[in-house]
Amino acid sequence: MKPSPYKRFEKAFKSAYLKPLTLLRYGTLKPTRARLHGSPHWIYIDAGDPCAIKKVVEEPLRGKVSDNLAFWRDFIAHLKPTLIVDVGLNYGECLFGADYPEDTRMFGFEANPRLIPHLEKSRDGHPAGERMTITHCLVSDAPADGVPFLVNPDWSGSSSAVKELNDRPEALEFRLPARPVDSVVPPEQADGATLLFKMDIEGYESRALKGFVGTFSKAARAVGFIEFDGQYIRWAGEDPDDYLNWLQQHFRTYRVVSAKHKKLAEVTCFADVPKLHGDPNRVHTDLVLVSHATPDGWLAPGWSLTA
Repeated sequence: MKPSPYKRFEKAFKSAYLKPLTLLRYGTLKPTRARLHGSPHWIYIDAGDPCAIKKVVEEPLRGKVSDNLAFWRDFIAHLKPTLIVDVGLNYGECLFGADYPEDTRMFGFEANPRLIPHLEKSRDGHPAGERMTITHCLVSDAPADGVPFLVNPDWSGSSSAVKELNDRPEALEFRLPARPVDSVVPPEQADGATLLFKMDIEGYESRALKGFVGTFSKAARAVGFIEFDGQYIRWAGEDPDDYLNWLQQHFRTYRVVSAKHKKLAEVTCFADVPKLHGDPNRVHTDLVLVSHATPDGWLAPGWSLTA
């Protein structure tokens, strides 16, 4: 489907003013590193990746902060986590776009091998880099070898182990080891921890979370932010309703009603999740997960619960 004339105009307008801003700030239209809005830390990127240029270079120039990064910064400041788990780093916008307490240990996971050199440079330049562990693997519920992972060469953010997301000749296939989070995070690190986590792995969260139970179950409190997409979940081999039921066995679940206004609403069943045009496969929302062991007072200032 061709974009509407309005969308084409909007794109041309943004390009017209963002290119001079990019050139002024970085001295080139294709910078290999950039800073997010509100952060002094450099994030290294592939200058040929449109996803990186849009999310790491152009959107910060407009003063834009992604929904997950806004959540991440607010809850770090409030919870002062001792343990961080970020699954699906992409270029590490969340991990490197924030500052951490001195006793925080951080574990980041990324499957796309093309991003690992950039992530390692960003980690080495971050003031908390010595406490960050980056693991290159597919995160799943059980160890495995040679699991197919498809990389979208035109948009790194949509790379996934879910074949249907990149089922086209241009996709690059890599065979990767799969590892559960529980096999990477030392048990003693999780015991009694205040845990903050994020998962954004294009439908594979349902597998990854099942390999994470040992870690978040040991934490004294755990709060997380994940994507919930009905179609992606089905493509990953799970029923969205069953998956939500599993989540609710382990967490209190809330959907993000408005990231801009920082409003959450409790999700008690699959019917609480809005469906586009009533189609149960067309569900796309962000969920905030709070472990049942987490005491009251977990909600960061500025965020609220609505009916």
